[in-house]
Amino acid sequence: MLRLFSAIVITTFYFGLLIYPVLRIIDLIAPQVAFNTPFLLTVIVAPLLPRMLYEWRSGRFTRVCAALAFTWLGCYFMAFIPVLAFEAMNLALPLHPATAGWTLVLITAVLCLYAFLNAQRLRVTDIDVAAPAYVGGLRIAQISDVHVGSRRSGFLERVIERLNMLQPDVVMITGDLIDFHAVGEEELASLARLDAPAYFCAGNHERYVGLEDICERLRNLGVHVLRNESVEVGDLQIIAIDDADSRSQVKRFLPAIEALPGHFRILLYHRPDGAEAAADWGVHLMLCGHTHAGQIFPFNFLVRRMFRRLSGVYHIGTMVLNVSSGTGTWGPVMRLGSASEIGMICLTAKNERF
Repeated sequence: MLRLFSAIVITTFYFGLLIYPVLRIIDLIAPQVAFNTPFLLTVIVAPLLPRMLYEWRSGRFTRVCAALAFTWLGCYFMAFIPVLAFEAMNLALPLHPATAGWTLVLITAVLCLYAFLNAQRLRVTDIDVAAPAYVGGLRIAQISDVHVGSRRSGFLERVIERLNMLQPDVVMITGDLIDFHAVGEEELASLARLDAPAYFCAGNHERYVGLEDICERLRNLGVHVLRNESVEVGDLQIIAIDDADSRSQVKRFLPAIEALPGHFRILLYHRPDGAEAAADWGVHLMLCGHTHAGQIFPFNFLVRRMFRRLSGVYHIGTMVLNVSSGTGTWGPVMRLGSASEIGMICLTAKNERF
């Protein structure tokens, strides 16, 4: 029953939000075009073929094709809001079809260009977190959801260059660094050029595409991979828990880890679940990602229904939770109503006891 419901939702989404706007614009501009079977198959199936090809034979070329196809579908989606607005206006005041159609093409093209360019920008978000005096002044960089695979290795290189310019004391990678099979160590090589030590927790996409192999590649490049464990780094206790679909994952695994007294405790967990359990256990700072802040408007409304802490800083008791809007993008290389960010967290000394 659940599978049937999921299939209905996905089909409705694909045809309603992606296919219908394209067909509507074509009908307005060229009503003489026959929506016959070959034409409909081209519009409906063509964007999916590169992804199917990648699943059949994964490799760098098919991966690039699949990533481009996702952006193609993103362009389809960008037409949804303008077409929806047109349909509402057209009910009240019938518009000239061809004029309306070309206007929709122009608006969609502008939105696509803006969203693509916006996805290339890296915004640095400065966050001050009250902390004991013994860790005061420590600077922590957080990156999340880089999605190498959907994004090229050159994007990761830009992220590493920016991190080194910011000169953090430590870098936290909160999952979904990689999202495709066959992302080789050479495509991640820029990680070895990080000037600060980096700690990684697994996200859902690493689980999907070979977590064990990915962890080995990251370790070879000098990244500290933590899996349901903690490590003592000076006055910090850094804890990381593997991503899971279950909302009780943090509550399940955190009690098995000993809280080190006299340490500032940081939890890395990919999705913003389990914050209350983390605060009760004694975490001081929890770092998450996963939501992408919705990535493309109006998905933010849908994602907020799933994760009420969509992005930004939240206070749960004495714990601070930061939910990154994501450093990269998944699927379409587009951002509309959200930003690709690197979080720069400064621990500001407030008191000795915490």
